[in-house]
Amino acid sequence: MISYRKVNHLFFKRNVFNQLLRHSHGDPPKARLFPLKNRKLLKVHGNDAPVFLQGLITNDMRHFEEGAKSMYAMFLNNKGRVLYDTLIHKWDSAESFMLECDNDVLNMLQKHLKIFKLRRKVEIEDVNQNFRLWALVSQCDDAIDTKTNTQSNVNIYKDPRLADLGFRVLSTQDTDGVQIVKNISKDIVVENDDVGYQYLRYKLGVSEGASDLPPATCFPLEVNCDYLHGVSFHKGCYIGQELTARVHHTGVVRKRIMPLKFNQTVENDMEKDTILSSSSNPKLNLGKLRGFVHDYGIGLVRIKEVLDAKVLNIGKYTAEAIKPSWWPIEAPKEKVSKLEQE
Repeated sequence: MISYRKVNHLFFKRNVFNQLLRHSHGDPPKARLFPLKNRKLLKVHGNDAPVFLQGLITNDMRHFEEGAKSMYAMFLNNKGRVLYDTLIHKWDSAESFMLECDNDVLNMLQKHLKIFKLRRKVEIEDVNQNFRLWALVSQCDDAIDTKTNTQSNVNIYKDPRLADLGFRVLSTQDTDGVQIVKNISKDIVVENDDVGYQYLRYKLGVSEGASDLPPATCFPLEVNCDYLHGVSFHKGCYIGQELTARVHHTGVVRKRIMPLKFNQTVENDMEKDTILSSSSNPKLNLGKLRGFVHDYGIGLVRIKEVLDAKVLNIGKYTAEAIKPSWWPIEAPKEKVSKLEQE
């Protein structure tokens, strides 16, 4: 018997996908392939690569030893603020990984890694002349084969953050979308840009890259790193761990990235970092807009206040903050404290 929660999730996923394909004519395709031109790759490999990365990221590299193929994580500064978000994909050995990052911070991340390399047996390579990234969003995930063979032209990884985000496709630079589709399924539309994928992310409330996450401006729990399986609270020390652990154990995160549903399509005349305010109290700062596509955006906002406000003023537009369905149901703080005592 299928549970109510599973039925509700399937309905939500289908609704999100249909929204993504709302401009399609005729029967919608089962999947879409988006080129991620703003995402780049660094290859980190060598005998000390797992231990090296373990001390720098929020997540636990031991997940790869347990069979994981991809992992979401963040690099923090010593004050616990997010510098760079990343998806780490296991490559051609237990000591070889592809690190995905925003194009605008590629050089900064590479420099960050080299600072902490010291005498470790680790190589850090820019491999973007040879490889490129795509996002594959599918209605039927079971039809996608995620077996990896790094000697092939196409490797597919399930997105470790949310099932609704589909898959990452890592291909050789000379492999185009048509060739990828031949390897996977004929019923896939190849897009020219990633606007549709960005719209999907914003509708879900998932931030990604330096545009959504300007370096050193927010904390990992504020950008839902914990909800998206990107932080481990059981591993050893890493840069920025102390503050992250303290916030987690207090259980108080007042601001988070949330999706914003506008009352109309937003024109490009609105600036990022526009202040959000309540219609009932325009002088009260409730957060900042991080990005928008069509009628959806994301903002780093004060959770309770924006949900209570109902109607938000953002520039010349009005919007509503939506609590994502994938957020966990949190127990009241007094119950959490009681459980911890037991």
